[in-house]
Amino acid sequence: MNILIIGAGKVGLHLAKDMSERNHTVRIIEIIPSICESAGKLKNVEAICGDGCDPIILETAGIKIADVVAAVTGDDEDNLVIAQLSKMQPNRPKVVAVNNHPRNEWLFNKKWGIDASVKTTDVLACLIEKEMDKVQ
Repeated sequence: MNILIIGAGKVGLHLAKDMSERNHTVRIIEIIPSICESAGKLKNVEAICGDGCDPIILETAGIKIADVVAAVTGDDEDNLVIAQLSKMQPNRPKVVAVNNHPRNEWLFNKKWGIDASVKTTDVLACLIEKEMDKVQ
C-alpha cells in the first residue's frame, strides 16, 4: 500500500516508522527543514521537504498513487486543506486526519474529505478512563 503522511511530528514519525515496518511504501512531507532531515533518516521512508498544502509538493510526493493520505499536522486548517486536495485526485485516496482542537470537530467528516479522524481529546479521555478503571 502507498501511504503519504503529511507532518513529521511525533505522530507522523511514529506512523511512518510503523507503516514502513509493515512493508508499506511510505512517504512523509514536512515543512521544517531540520525535522524533514530527521524524517529522511527513517529506514524505508522517503522524506519530502515542503508545504503539504502545496499541490505541487503533494504531486512530487506521489499523491496520485497514494492509497492512504494521513494528515497529521498540528494545524487543523492544514489537515482540512490536505484532505480536500487529496479528494480532488483521480485515485481519491482514503484520508485520515488528526483533529487537534475540539471546536473544529464538526469539520472532520466525509463532507470535508476525511474518511476517518482522530480527536486528540477523545483519545486522552479514553486513556484517562482506562487508567481510572485500573485504580478502582
